[in-house]
Amino acid sequence: MQVKFPPLNRDPPHGQASSKFTVLAQDEGGEGLVGFTEVQINLKDVNDNAPQFPNRIAYGNVTENGTIGMHVMTIKAEDYDDINEGTNAKVIYSIEKNAIEEDTDLAIFDINPDTGLITTAVCCLHREKTPDYSLQIVATDGGGLKGTGTASIKVKDLNDMPPRFTKDEWFVEVEETDGSVLPEAPILTVTVNDDDEINNFQYKIIESSGYGADKFAMVKNADGTGSLKVVQPLDYEDPMQINGFRFRIQVIDNDGIDESDKYHVDHSWVIVKLKDINDNTPRFKKPHIEAAVYENADVGKNLGTFKAVDIDKGGKSKITYSINRATDRKRQFAIDQEGTVTIQRELDREAMAKHSLEILATDD
Repeated sequence: MQVKFPPLNRDPPHGQASSKFTVLAQDEGGEGLVGFTEVQINLKDVNDNAPQFPNRIAYGNVTENGTIGMHVMTIKAEDYDDINEGTNAKVIYSIEKNAIEEDTDLAIFDINPDTGLITTAVCCLHREKTPDYSLQIVATDGGGLKGTGTASIKVKDLNDMPPRFTKDEWFVEVEETDGSVLPEAPILTVTVNDDDEINNFQYKIIESSGYGADKFAMVKNADGTGSLKVVQPLDYEDPMQINGFRFRIQVIDNDGIDESDKYHVDHSWVIVKLKDINDNTPRFKKPHIEAAVYENADVGKNLGTFKAVDIDKGGKSKITYSINRATDRKRQFAIDQEGTVTIQRELDREAMAKHSLEILATDD
């Protein structure tokens, strides 16, 4: 009887390199005598498996601005043929699709044909120009069978780009403060450009860079921007402050960088203009005026002029004058908008020998 065996396969993951079985022999007589022997069959390898990459994409990284020959990653292929059988499983690596440097037309990466180690073939990769590369890697065995995989290479960032304020000069208007309550919210937010992937901007105001630098402070926001805050009272009526402030601010793109490293430092100007608020009451130049008049004085007679000033609006506030009628219930006096008090009704000394008027000055 002829037995059919399935095709022989010695290679992983489901094949086996050798097989053992027992062969029985029985005579044709009636004695039923049996003989047996153990048989082992070793399969000879043929190159019937192409190399393959366990993961379709392998990942690696390299630091920008590195030298030629920097290690990037090692990529490995598997070949299920017998490594001891000639070159059936001897894999040779090559780059089928390399990245090319634009300026020189040189290949950017090399690969060791025996180990699969990928290294840089040029120096000074620039992450801000090309942040990642994709290479097509071919593994070829001794019989010419091939497998293809992808090496995905990310360029790691270095702090090699300078920070730059997005404006050379920043302008903001802010209301003066009365000193008791300073504004909580920032009055200005500034932004910085830096092509590095990760930055940790540090902001400050340059001391003695201009009048008013001590009245403000810079704070860093969660999104990396910087904000200007008021830390001292601002007084529009102060002759030194009425024209505002101008000072310099600074940004450094990371912790631990010395300010003398000008490549990682930038400066900009800030101009702050004050807006006047009505925080001052009018003041009389002469708070008390006495006048003597005959009881038969004519209606309309001038008794004196009260003049008040208000330093808001640069001293140009409009002031309205009036008489507190609780001190002039019979309305015997009048005041015009120049502050001049006149007799409005006839006076009678026998009814009242002295009048005491309260004059009010109200700003606008």
